[in-house]
Amino acid sequence: MNKINQSEYNQVTFNSGTSKISGWFFKPDKDYTSVIILFHGTGSQKDFGLNIIAQDFSKEGIAALVFDYRGFGDSENIQGYPKSYLSPKHQVDDILSAVKFVREDKDIYAEKIGLFGESMSAALAMLAAKELEQKKMPIQAVYSQSVACFEFPKWPLVFNLFIYKSIFMDLIFRNVNIKIYQTSPRDYKCYLPDSFCFWPIIPEERIGGWNNRVPARSILNAAILVLSGKLQRKLKNIKTPVLISQGSLDRFLGSSYKSINKLFENNKEVNVEIYKYEGEHISALPMINKKQYEIDKDKYQHPSNTYYPKIYKNIFTVYLKFFKKYLN
Repeated sequence: MNKINQSEYNQVTFNSGTSKISGWFFKPDKDYTSVIILFHGTGSQKDFGLNIIAQDFSKEGIAALVFDYRGFGDSENIQGYPKSYLSPKHQVDDILSAVKFVREDKDIYAEKIGLFGESMSAALAMLAAKELEQKKMPIQAVYSQSVACFEFPKWPLVFNLFIYKSIFMDLIFRNVNIKIYQTSPRDYKCYLPDSFCFWPIIPEERIGGWNNRVPARSILNAAILVLSGKLQRKLKNIKTPVLISQGSLDRFLGSSYKSINKLFENNKEVNVEIYKYEGEHISALPMINKKQYEIDKDKYQHPSNTYYPKIYKNIFTVYLKFFKKYLN
């Protein structure tokens, strides 16, 4: 099991709106000129693999800041909202607040900044970079891993009906939460079907205490992001260099990947690279909890899940090379 001692990072806090954001800063042993800011996917938190990646960046001479969005992990809630409330708008604001923090804090400051987002946050990373371009304060590079929210996944009817009912009830009663990850391979009463393979990214000591719930009505915010077409409109002419990774066996995001490829593959106005690897949605994250992996692996419904521990080492070299190209 990968584990990081507290002595290997500095705990930091910064403001986003009226709330305090909790982060860990990994400082290289030598002087550095760049910082990569990492932020988690839906319902996750900073110690679900991103801390390992941040540490690996620091070993390569690049400083790294990983943080929890408001309402998740150790960060304070969004003012006026319950814990674990999904809000792409507020999360983009959190990313922008992290960039501001890196640029203004004398103990962390670096001349060049990269963004690292995964899943829904992979899309939000690009939105944040575009917003910084428009403010004439661009960052230098974005890595977007397993990008979600360009299109809706095609889920079973039983899942869709459960989601609709849960959202409706939560809008009325304000007390309906739904699970994020599956607790068994055929569990469709959750936000992310086919997510049973995700549990090995959760530290063993977190599994018992991790909430694994989001307010049902907050799922509408992600749906609105997809339906609005905002990602396609805003990102079709992004100028910041972007590397996008796509797992060839990703059952979550096949439809999103098609939309992304259509938007970027033949678009000569953007500097967007697309890297495809053989693996699942969660494959490119480092394994945190090997014990859980060994317990669950024979129950998985998809063969790719049984070899994902090997993928992280390979893909890390790909995006490390990308970041070094633009941050050195």
